[in-house]
Amino acid sequence: MASITREEALAALEDGQAQVDALVAQLSDQEAVRAATMGGGDWSAKDLMGHLAHWNEIAIEALASWRKAERPEIEDVWGDGVDQLNAENYERGKADSTEHARDRMRRSHAALVGAIGEMDDVEWHSKAPYRTERRAWLGMVLGSITGAPKRAFGHAFAHLPDLERYVSALRQ
Repeated sequence: MASITREEALAALEDGQAQVDALVAQLSDQEAVRAATMGGGDWSAKDLMGHLAHWNEIAIEALASWRKAERPEIEDVWGDGVDQLNAENYERGKADSTEHARDRMRRSHAALVGAIGEMDDVEWHSKAPYRTERRAWLGMVLGSITGAPKRAFGHAFAHLPDLERYVSALRQ
């Protein structure tokens, strides 16, 4: 990931979001809230939207911490703590409407894309203002937060196969 540019990051974020948007647009509210349709667990498409929004929000919080020369909270969560973080977000979002989850996902995406688009390359490549052996520059931190295995800024892509399968099964 050392060589990813802001433009590549933005392209990945926009592409992933566009694909998620296109798929969730095909779902009725009833289809979007149907449980156990994502990833072999309890999640619905609405829950997935809340999940993607949450990780965008974490990236935005990390950027704010970085700019204050503080260690982002997410740095203390990596590893086993991620499952707990996801579970807490899932529980918080259970009562949310589909429209709320969709709006939250879109707003958090727009905020993250806007923040990355407004920064310059100096900030993008700035070194961590805290001690770390991993994720040593800002773009790397944001790419890890919004990434997937072997795909910085590709979190949406990690979930697209489940969403595609669900939408496809409904349309058969």
